[in-house]
Formats: sequence, C-alpha cells, structure tokens
Amino acid sequence: MTSVPLSRRAGGPDLARGLALLGIALANTVGWLHGSQWTVLVKQLDATALDRAADVLIALFADNRGFPLFAMLFGYGIGILYRRSHERGESARRFMLRMLRRHMVLLVIGLAHAILLFSGDILVSYAIIGMFCVLLITRRRMVMPAVAVIALPALGVWGWADGTIGLGGGSGYASASAPDYLTGLALRAEETLRSTVLTPLLDLGLLTPMALGAIAARLRLLEEVRANRDLLIPLARWGLLIGLLGAIPLTAVLVLDPGHAHLDNELLLGILGVVHQYSGVVGALGLAAAAALLVEHLRHRGEQGAVRAEHPLGSAVRGIEALGAVSLSAYIGQSVVFLALFPPYALDLGTRLGTAGAAVIVLLTWLAMIPLADLLRTRGHRGPLERLLRFLAGASAPARHESAPGPRRGARS
Repeated sequence: MTSVPLSRRAGGPDLARGLALLGIALANTVGWLHGSQWTVLVKQLDATALDRAADVLIALFADNRGFPLFAMLFGYGIGILYRRSHERGESARRFMLRMLRRHMVLLVIGLAHAILLFSGDILVSYAIIGMFCVLLITRRRMVMPAVAVIALPALGVWGWADGTIGLGGGSGYASASAPDYLTGLALRAEETLRSTVLTPLLDLGLLTPMALGAIAARLRLLEEVRANRDLLIPLARWGLLIGLLGAIPLTAVLVLDPGHAHLDNELLLGILGVVHQYSGVVGALGLAAAAALLVEHLRHRGEQGAVRAEHPLGSAVRGIEALGAVSLSAYIGQSVVFLALFPPYALDLGTRLGTAGAAVIVLLTWLAMIPLADLLRTRGHRGPLERLLRFLAGASAPARHESAPGPRRGARS
C-alpha cells in the first residue's frame, strides 16, 4: 500500500491540526485541575484575576473550538482517503474494511490513552464516530450535508452542559484527585469502559464537524487553495468573526457572574452554551480556511513547495505544520507530560495551580514539541504512533494494482 510522502502533504490541514492540538490541550486543563467548584465552561469558581484572565482567553479561543477543528480535519482526512480510493477504482466494501481496521487500531490506542493516562481522551470517540462517517461517505452526495444538520442537536447537548454545569456543584474529575496511580487507573478504566459503550449516543454530535470536513475534502478546499480562494477568504473572515462573537456571551457570564448569584436560569445558560458550541464549529471552519490561505501565501514557489524560511512567519508556520503531521504522537505525548505534573501522586500541580499556571505548562509543552516534530519531518520520519498506526492498520491508500479505475470523475463524497 502507498500514501502521500511527507514532503507532498497539504500544509493547511497540518497547520490547522497543530493549532488544534494547542486548543484541545488548553481546553483540557479542566481535566487536570481540581479542588474548586465549577462554573460555566467547567472553569473554577474561585479564581484569581490572573487565572480568570486565562479562563477568558481559553473560553474565547479554545473551548469548543479546538475539538471541532480536530474533528473537522479528521473528517477531511476520511474524505481524502475515500476520494483516492474511488479514483483508483477500489470498491466501497474494500474501502470500508480498510477503514474499519484503521479505526479499530485507533480505538485501541484511544482506550490505552484513556485508561493509562487521561480520562478526557478524544480518540475513542473519533474512532467510533469516524466509522459512521466512513459508512455514510460511500452513500449519495446529499447524505453528508444532511448528516451535518441532523447531528447538530446532539452537538448542542454538549454546549447546554457547558452553560449549565455550574448549577451542579462539581469540583473536578475523580481521577484527577486520585491519591495514587492505581486508584486513578481504576477510576479511569471504569469511566472509559462506560463512556465507550455510550459513545454512539453521547458523542454523535461529532458527526457534524466530521461531515463538514468530508464535504470540504470533496471540494479539495484545503488542498487546491488558489482555485478555492473565492470561497476560502469569506470562510476565513466570517468564520473567525462568528466564532469569536458567539463565544462572548457565555464568557461574559464567566467574568460577571461565575457564582450565578443573579444569572441562575438554566434555560438561558443552556442557550448561551449552545451558542458557544455552534459558533465554535463555524470558527473552526474559519480557522481551517485561514490556515490554508496562510500556508499558500508563505509557500515557496519551488519544486518542494516548502514554506519560505526567510519570511517572518515562515519558521513558526513550518514548525506548527510539522507538529500537525505528528498530531497523534503529540496528543498522547502531552498527556504523558501532564500525568507527571498534575496528579496528587506526582507534583500535585492540579491542586496548586489555577488555569493560568496550567496554561503556561500546556503552552511550554506544545512549544517544546515543535522542534522535535520539525526534526522528524526534516529527516523524512513520521511520529512513533503514526508509524505504529501504519504498521498495524496499513497505509492509508490502496495499492496501484487494484482493479483499474474507469474514466476519472469526481468522487461521490
């Protein structure tokens, strides 16, 4: 089996993926901190001015923004794989079997991550819901747009929970405050197995950003940037604007009334949470478009198509791009670092630090991984978990000796 060499990967999706890693890690700080009652967006009720300032930045730019961007890019990847499969004449059944094997391996990696390291894992959900996306992408063209709309209410449930969670009195995840690793392991295992069974129901909302990503792949939106500039530019401009504006109302509650002394109406808080969630999907689409446009602007016009190093942004973009290309390894690597720092049986920073301190650690960890990822790309190597996934699940494209394709036509998905 074959796949696209690292040097020929589209830069926009990798840049967006690298940024999504930071957004997800910042949003996931709530999974490591404990000891203070929750308010909206699972933030700590008792927070210093510096911690609240960090909360505001994360609420505006990371919460409900990182994960839909990652899910959208996951769907975009599925769309690319199906497009290549269709162009090579592979049957839909063969494609689905290959993808089932790939997603089963990803599921196992996700389960190991959730049980051994961090209960807020997203890989399990992506593996399971991703298979629904694989199944649907082989159907008629209108199926994916319909799915994107139908799954919206399920996504809205998450937003409702973010808006009303402060009314429930929670103060941290049980595994985050476990006194020792084995106790935390047992708690994570119980929670992971229960949530995995319920994933097809609870996480069905992921189909919305995944379907949007698959539709974008059908248009080659993030690959053929010049041809799609007339669509990408308004998507970037309006998507980022709507993403920011939609985050402001619930963020205002976080600043003005985190204790719900005045605003304790569940319906209103829930609606604000849904607005925050839905606008995050639009913002994710805008960021993906902006990333594609930025990479295209910085690309060297030579044969390799690399980002121009002499440009002020060139070095940073190239590094984040490289990190996005090893996002699976980086995602797990972040959890390894955080497990060594935040739990009570480690350095217990989950109790000692607030959001600001945790965000600094997240940012430093993300920055530290960039040169390592860039070194891997320079040497033409994939990340360790990317290599493991390829070894266990095979490469992502069928071999050329598959049945010969007929006349080239656009993929149905």
